[in-house]
Amino acid sequence: MRAAFYEETGAPADVLQVGEVDDPVPGDGEILVRVHVHGVNPTDCKRRAGQRGRLPFARVVPGYDGAGVIEAVGEGVDPNRIGQRVWLWEAAHRKWDGAAAELVCLPASRAMPLPGDASFSDGASLGVPAITACHALMLGGPVGGGTVLVTGAAGAVCNYAVQLAKRMGATVIGTVRGEDDRADDVRRAGADHVVNTDRESLKEIALDLTSGTGVRTMIDVDLGAHLDYAWRIVAQNGTIASFGSASNPAPAIDWPKFMYRNIRLNGVAIFEVPEAAKQRAVAFVQESLEARDLWHRADSRYPLDAVAEAHQRQETGRPRGKVLVEIG
Repeated sequence: MRAAFYEETGAPADVLQVGEVDDPVPGDGEILVRVHVHGVNPTDCKRRAGQRGRLPFARVVPGYDGAGVIEAVGEGVDPNRIGQRVWLWEAAHRKWDGAAAELVCLPASRAMPLPGDASFSDGASLGVPAITACHALMLGGPVGGGTVLVTGAAGAVCNYAVQLAKRMGATVIGTVRGEDDRADDVRRAGADHVVNTDRESLKEIALDLTSGTGVRTMIDVDLGAHLDYAWRIVAQNGTIASFGSASNPAPAIDWPKFMYRNIRLNGVAIFEVPEAAKQRAVAFVQESLEARDLWHRADSRYPLDAVAEAHQRQETGRPRGKVLVEIG
């Protein structure tokens, strides 16, 4: 089969290759999927760039997310699944080969049915962003009837967080920076209020919209940027779930301000989340997909031979939505 792969870490154009590798064979509890579309994530790029440490394998086929058709099954998997259209998650987790290939093997639990009206591009857009968003929302308990604040709401994870929070029954405040079209994306996702923090005070607006009590849950893409006042805009007994802190990777925290408001601060690294919690999030994402309640944004599309360009776009292009690699 043809696949994208790298054998050393570095810049995409320097290390990514496309060529022939052996076809995988499904083992016990696994399925073999013919991949139609692979969705690139920042974590794919960080792993390739060496930001996740040394390569654990001599060769790596990247790709956690994708969508395609089940072609074969291993022992213990219902053979009736052959021919099923599916979206994939954690395709490359703790293994050398992922979804940036014509074929990939993965545990049967990592392939979810793709409804007939959902495209392979839709399916390849889910995975890491949607599951991360859903798990983060679930960490604070039910959000229905409360207010959820989502920072960076035009980004891949947080745009899904807006959509899923609305489906859970929350009032949603979404923040953006920069261009007005990003605010349009957040409104389309269902946000009740959009705050452009380049021009408006998030602290003032969040308190005004919650009558001074603060939000029940805060989903935060950049914890270090908001710690100075997050303790005030999150309600007593509220929750902050953060999966990033790019502006300040080692932020200092004035802990008593958070402690005396009983605010729970959660880190979110989806690959290390307990299996039961991941499965709860996946189940809700699947329900939302089948209910046609999700909007999937495709930023750009590349053929497999241009996978290095796709990685470059993800790293430096500030993509609006998912960067997709079309394989078959």
